[in-house]
Amino acid sequence: MTARRVAIYGSGRTAGELVKELRHSPHVLATAIAHSARRAGQDIGALTIGEPVGVTATADLDAALRSGTFDVLLYVGLSGQRQAEVMAACADAGVDVVHACFVHPGVALGEELHRDLARRAAATGSRIVGTGMIPGLWLDVLPSLLSSGLPAPVSVWGRRLSDISSWGSDVLRHELGVGSTQTGASPRIDLILRESAHMIADGLNLGEFSLETRGGLALAEEPGRVGEIDVLPGQVEGFRQELVVTVAGQERVRLAWTGLANVASRVSGSGTAATVEIRLSGGDGSGIELRVNPPLDPYPGTAARMVRAVGAIATLPPGLHPTSALPVA
Repeated sequence: MTARRVAIYGSGRTAGELVKELRHSPHVLATAIAHSARRAGQDIGALTIGEPVGVTATADLDAALRSGTFDVLLYVGLSGQRQAEVMAACADAGVDVVHACFVHPGVALGEELHRDLARRAAATGSRIVGTGMIPGLWLDVLPSLLSSGLPAPVSVWGRRLSDISSWGSDVLRHELGVGSTQTGASPRIDLILRESAHMIADGLNLGEFSLETRGGLALAEEPGRVGEIDVLPGQVEGFRQELVVTVAGQERVRLAWTGLANVASRVSGSGTAATVEIRLSGGDGSGIELRVNPPLDPYPGTAARMVRAVGAIATLPPGLHPTSALPVA
């Protein structure tokens, strides 16, 4: 694998895992960009893992891009407007981007932004790909890959249980609404599940299909704590959400995702069961069933997938790509 010069955007938990993971790769950490100006001027290692690595963080993304010191940006900031701005700046500069915010750009970004970023990336040779927040890989890339081993028409069922105790406070508060009094479906979780469903639908060649969201935010019945957030009765403590894909009235894909503190002890029937379960059925009655227990802490795995993508993204044509476009090796 060719060594590439890497920049990290962000200075939170995932950034720290990236610093550690890059030590075991051929790639070189050349630049660090902190979202907060108050963190500029400090060593990214000291900010994240408690020991300096010789790379001082800056808060000036434009200056960092003009410096020409890196080829790939690993974005681990929050999703939304700032991410769109960072992707646009990198696209204009001809810099590749690997992020953990979404897996299917056509669904996540909307038609107008997707088209604009794709045009800008194509003009400079930039490539942009997301490895996905949980359930990236488990409920999209993996079932899509497994479905290729069964005769059509294939149906897919997947379930993911996530212990959200280790998730960052910003993600819990601002993206999931933990500690708030919101009700109904979680827009963020719904979007993630829709991306996964579209990726599987692309693999199954479903054509026209309908999507239905079920469940939503889970409200606490008693006082508790989720990560660093105290939660009172009636406030959001997590989510229990599901997405169903139907074609001509027939269910073809069902994806369920539950995220709670200490989820294994709280979900009925989970006990010692796998936290990822996937079942696929083929048109001839054959099937595949998979039960996996990924690490409860998702951050090291997220960083590992992003670092693996640093070399793989170089093989893709310019533009925006779903996670499934990355080569396996």
